Amino acid sequence: MLLKYKNKNSWILSVENKTNTKYHHHYFCTCTKEFKLQTEIDEPEAPDILCPICGNDYFKDAVVFEDMQSTKIWKYFKWSTTVSENDKHWKVTLKYEMPIYNDTVNEVEQEDKELLHIIFKKDGTAAHRVSYTSKIISQYSLFIDDRVQPFKKLLLDEAKESLYNYVMMNKSKAIEWIDYNELKEFSSDEKLKYLTFFLKNTHLIEHRFFFWRMNNIFEYTIKHTTQVEMLNFIVDNRKEKSIKKALYLGYENSINNIGYYPYSDYIFSRSIKNIDLLVKLYGIHPVIKQHIFTDGTFYVAIEFIQFLKRYYTEKQIVKLFIEDMQDKKEHKNRLNNWRDTLLMLQTRNAFSSLEEYFSKVKLTTKKLHDEIVRVFHIVSYDLDAKENFEYDKVYLSACCTHQELEFKLPRTVKELSLWAKILHNCMFAYSRSIHAQMSIIYGVFRAEELLYAVELSGFTIVQAQGVLNCDITNKDMNIIKYWEKNILTLNQT
Repeated sequence: MLLKYKNKNSWILSVENKTNTKYHHHYFCTCTKEFKLQTEIDEPEAPDILCPICGNDYFKDAVVFEDMQSTKIWKYFKWSTTVSENDKHWKVTLKYEMPIYNDTVNEVEQEDKELLHIIFKKDGTAAHRVSYTSKIISQYSLFIDDRVQPFKKLLLDEAKESLYNYVMMNKSKAIEWIDYNELKEFSSDEKLKYLTFFLKNTHLIEHRFFFWRMNNIFEYTIKHTTQVEMLNFIVDNRKEKSIKKALYLGYENSINNIGYYPYSDYIFSRSIKNIDLLVKLYGIHPVIKQHIFTDGTFYVAIEFIQFLKRYYTEKQIVKLFIEDMQDKKEHKNRLNNWRDTLLMLQTRNAFSSLEEYFSKVKLTTKKLHDEIVRVFHIVSYDLDAKENFEYDKVYLSACCTHQELEFKLPRTVKELSLWAKILHNCMFAYSRSIHAQMSIIYGVFRAEELLYAVELSGFTIVQAQGVLNCDITNKDMNIIKYWEKNILTLNQT
């Protein structure tokens, strides 16, 4: 017996035989080897019988029925968990119960002994710490649910789950926002790891549990993960403390303002190597940062920034985002310029065209946008041998003037390119689509001045925008919608 008291159990396993998929066990009384008993393993209790020689029936619930290679397996074993706390930590203790024969008083006593305890610090400065106080936890197994299960896993999992349940029922302020149900599919270790992170990083208090949608980032579809894992992924596992601190602070700022959009931080982390400059980019206000990139442009954005680094320093590129795009009066137009530039670069062979025709300009969003437009005009002229556009008569008949707005179709590639220059957009990239009659673009004029471009799919407006892709005034937009419904659509019939 592993305890200090003498084991006076009546029934001791002697032989194990397997017959017809059932295990048969032969028990001997400790007072003699003449009395034997055979029973099956699937019987719910130890034999309810007295030794006919000595009348001994002790320890029915503590029968050892297998002993092989120093690993004992018990049929019955009772344990309990208790959780307590103080100002510094939570503590879970697991104890077991066993009847033991005491030679001193000649009685069987119920003994409680501690198996293990787990300390979980409230400040998150360390992972939960497990201490074992008995060899039982590593040397013994239990037969339960028709199979043998090692104590170390069985009891440790239960202790961790009890600890987690207690912590979630008695939350500290740092984790009071976490929804119990959102973590129910996680393992006990994952739950405690998650809580440790937010206990340590109290500045990341958040009003709801996050799952991250990273559909286009290296085939992350919808990944169920913890914040610390995803934030580390976003910064590309960079180890600098200042990088991680800045990212976490930026994350907190985003959560408090608009929710977290990881694309900008992801792109900056993979494009800018200088730590101090990268920290500045993380600090861009989230309302602006969420509009710099989208889930559809971050691949081309990384490639474009790497291309720009061949002509400009990282400091100059960071200044483009920190100062030029955040001009108080012009930030909306400059963001539109930047986003339109990225959209142009999504076209086929865009970067090969830059390799051949790009010329270094002063690094501002407008000059950069205009340079990309210039490059694409050159490519457009080279690629489109067919100069004149041809239209269905339905679209031609919709060219008219309504309430001071005149609606025109571009007749040539050159005219379309001229319109694109005036409106500072990528309209010229539609030349092939117009030739294939897949797209229709109208220019909207007032007093011979080009104000807007209207793109149609069939006979429905899919987008209508002004200079630098700015929104159209409500008054003019109402005129355009009237034209769509009462002139364009009627001409179709």
